[in-house]
Amino acid sequence: MSIIPPQLKPSLLKKIFVAASIRRWNDQATPVEFVELDKQAHKIVIAYILAKYEENQGKSVDWEALILQFCFEFFERIVLTDIKPPVFHQLRHSHNKELVEFVCAQLENDLGSYVFFPQMKEYLLSTKSNLEKEILKASHYYASKWEFDIIYHFNPYMYDVQNIRNIINKQVEEHYHLAGMQQIMLYEDVRELITMFGQLRFQKRWSQTPRVPATSVLGHTLIVALSAYLVSFDIGCCKKMRINHFLCGLFHDLPEILTRDIISPIKRSVKGLDKLIKDIEKEAVDKKILSIVPPNIKEDIVYFTENEFANRYMIEHFIYNAKSGEELMEQYNCDEYNSIYGEFLKIFDYLSAFLEARISISHGISSDDLVNGAEDIYQKCAHKVINNIDIGKLFRDFK
Repeated sequence: MSIIPPQLKPSLLKKIFVAASIRRWNDQATPVEFVELDKQAHKIVIAYILAKYEENQGKSVDWEALILQFCFEFFERIVLTDIKPPVFHQLRHSHNKELVEFVCAQLENDLGSYVFFPQMKEYLLSTKSNLEKEILKASHYYASKWEFDIIYHFNPYMYDVQNIRNIINKQVEEHYHLAGMQQIMLYEDVRELITMFGQLRFQKRWSQTPRVPATSVLGHTLIVALSAYLVSFDIGCCKKMRINHFLCGLFHDLPEILTRDIISPIKRSVKGLDKLIKDIEKEAVDKKILSIVPPNIKEDIVYFTENEFANRYMIEHFIYNAKSGEELMEQYNCDEYNSIYGEFLKIFDYLSAFLEARISISHGISSDDLVNGAEDIYQKCAHKVINNIDIGKLFRDFK
């Protein structure tokens, strides 16, 4: 069989990275810089938590619909980034059709070959609500509230700050009918969980070297999640595996809330250190996170964060490792096995790191760490082929 390139285009990856340079609240005095990529990553993490609480109430969540609708909203925001939120919402009421047509035209070259692309225009034009859309709206408003609470406490006397706070709080209150929002407002533990995820916005990647844009750990996890999810269509993953690749990509660095980002050269250079760090991470996750979440979230976090890059599947809640990626795809690529192609996911962890380095170098901000790091990753991944898909092309395109 011939080797074919993935549908994921360099231009779309560049657009995703642009979100790391889009500053939020740039008309406010902020103690830290908030960027769009981090907000979107925080939003989908909160959406995951809200969706799990809805499932606890016996409601059915269409996880792929939730992910796709999030992607549609995220890509729309990247295209319309220059429009301030109040103006954007006014335009949605008066010129939504024209805005949506513009957005879809801008993204057609990047996304037009995907089977789901026609759904994007339909979703953005629709005024109908569904559970997934409600969850995304609630998570959007709560992520904004989380940011603005920091701004408010930094300087509560700036012009219009109290009014903005009142508007955001009212938007959040409109979603109290969701079980997860009730839990967030009632229980400190749940709010603390969301704050722990939010703190990954402040942990910068490659912290030992200057870099532009300076992406965070949380922003990095969203890039891994999005790129792995999109290429999962190319390699023929079943629906459940696609969803798992997105969620595992999103949560794979969760232990770094508690241990910080320990760079790979240190892990590799000291014998036995990598395993010790894993043990410390597991203990910290058990104590600080798993002890405060419902069982359905606990099971997910264990599955997504322990041996995150292993090829694995589940049978009746027991986890098994496949002998190889090929075996996983041949025998366990169906929804009932809840599979994760860990080696495949690791490629996108590398891809995100590679792009972080290469894009900074292209902006003229370079260092030996960035140059050597990018070259090491390139040598590992530039010729990767999975299920006859030339994934290495994603690396070669940026060389």
